[in-house]
Amino acid sequence: MGHRVYVVDAYRLSHYRESIGQRAKTDPCDARLLARYLSSEQERLRLWSPPPQAYKVLKSLLHRRAELINVRVGITLSWSSEPLLKDELARQLKSFKQAEQAIQKLLHKVSKEAGITENIKRCKAIEGIGELTAVGLATAFMRGHFANGDAFIAFLGMDLRAKDSGKKNGPRHLSKKGDTELRRLAHNAAMAACRSATWKPYYESYLARGLAKTQALVILARKLCRVAFALMKNQSEYQPNLRLQGSPAT
Repeated sequence: MGHRVYVVDAYRLSHYRESIGQRAKTDPCDARLLARYLSSEQERLRLWSPPPQAYKVLKSLLHRRAELINVRVGITLSWSSEPLLKDELARQLKSFKQAEQAIQKLLHKVSKEAGITENIKRCKAIEGIGELTAVGLATAFMRGHFANGDAFIAFLGMDLRAKDSGKKNGPRHLSKKGDTELRRLAHNAAMAACRSATWKPYYESYLARGLAKTQALVILARKLCRVAFALMKNQSEYQPNLRLQGSPAT
């Protein structure tokens, strides 16, 4: 018979230590702190379940590809100004291209084995979302049972953190608690979608309100992720509705 496992965020526990004024950090103190935290927060804890193996593999491949692209861009910028390295740069770029193609094939293979190919197709039907972003969203969706779009957005780290006090409404910032690569892909998708006929009016409606381009792109990225989640949750096909794309983001 197994045990039920709960995972406590060490970052939150560290702030909890500061909030109760505990100065020392030793093993006995940490044990008492954890017991105190559990006594007051136990009902809010959620049972932890190990992620599927395919989830870990796909997530790893997406991150490795991102690292590969960063290295390629860095070498290109560094070597392109040196004529003596022109031939060697071409060989290196060819190797990078082959490695990227190999990762793409692995992503396709693992996605097919994991049974998320249809969800990837659903996500790709949304304007602005390409193959990599679709794989990332479908991978995130398979991690757990999300009750609604808000839970999925929070898992991606794209939920808004409010800092209000009294009559003062502070600025909203993304929590950024989720996977950094998924947020980067979502942002890239928003940059592509804002130029499409479907999403351009939605994007420009926020610019007209005085929001900065980055803010409008974040709103659009959140919207795209919500639409993708709805398609995967309901196993439905994407039907662009121009009349609804101008509605406020939630």
